[in-house]
Amino acid sequence: MIRTTGPLGASGGAGAVESFIVNVGDGPVRTCIACRQKAGRDELTRFVFRPDQHPAVVRDVSATLPGRGAWVHPDAKCLDKALTTAAFARSFRTKITASDLPRPDTEPKENG
Repeated sequence: MIRTTGPLGASGGAGAVESFIVNVGDGPVRTCIACRQKAGRDELTRFVFRPDQHPAVVRDVSATLPGRGAWVHPDAKCLDKALTTAAFARSFRTKITASDLPRPDTEPKENG
């Protein structure tokens, strides 16, 4: 049992220390905006809101574009659910119209 003193564990319990030992060695964890399941960053596709472009919601292939990102599983089920619900608007915290959304049949190979 790990004993701690001070502000983290004044009672000497191990609970405070164990809460800091989560995902050690794992990569970043993101949540799919459609199905709300957590997954590794490499398992999800990132979308970014770019109001200066049309459509305004673009797929961030390299996951490096500036701005707030929304993460979605790259399968058809999650993509369709994200496109048909208010998931993108909720994630970007702004009003998203149907013309702002990407078309599912266009698959960019690089950021542009």
